[in-house]
Amino acid sequence: MKFTTALVASILSLTTLDATAAAPTDTHSITVEYGDLNLDRPAGVAKLYSRIKGAARQVCDEQSNEQMVSKQIYRACVTQAVSTAVARIGRPMLSDYVAQLGGKPAKPAPVSVAAR
Repeated sequence: MKFTTALVASILSLTTLDATAAAPTDTHSITVEYGDLNLDRPAGVAKLYSRIKGAARQVCDEQSNEQMVSKQIYRACVTQAVSTAVARIGRPMLSDYVAQLGGKPAKPAPVSVAAR
């Protein structure tokens, strides 16, 4: 079985300081294939993340070149595209991996209270 996800990035949802900026007429997407990866292993998860990030950069590059957007909007586009793809795939190990890269814990640590 072949697994794929479409990586969609749209700058429409991003705000800019320039209110006169033209809105994109279409949304770019790239299909990221990952059926060859074992997502139960850290190496497979890391490889998928690398593919997603590369596709996000490519999609956002295409849109930023067409619209001459700022670097801040470009970075937000990449972040949003990666987040959307990771959410669509819905694999906890991938979500945890991405959270660790961002320096944020994926899940809060359990709290234990000792009583005497």
